[in-house]
Amino acid sequence: MAIDRGALAKLRQLVGGAESDLLELVGSFLEEAPSIMQDLRASAQASNLNATRRAAHSLKSNARDMGATELAEVCARLEGSCARGEPPDPREIDSATHAFEAAVAELRGILGG
Repeated sequence: MAIDRGALAKLRQLVGGAESDLLELVGSFLEEAPSIMQDLRASAQASNLNATRRAAHSLKSNARDMGATELAEVCARLEGSCARGEPPDPREIDSATHAFEAAVAELRGILGG
């Protein structure tokens, strides 16, 4: 499972407990996150550490909220390496991409079901 359902339950409680509010947040993530992921990949390829760090930070925070633990962890590592002035490891970008795709697929299932 790419999504921690407990984290989604906590998020639902934070927004007032209504399933519709949670689904709205999930929908917003699914709309916005693909462009952030694209920014992460493009900035990493261009060796733009500041842009990569910002994209990783944004994805990390949003992924944690959505319960996408693996994606959040990979993004935290990417953010840290960029903050230290180290270029991101291409394998970490691949890991982020795979974790992102798995999280999005599962969240789409939640949104549709």
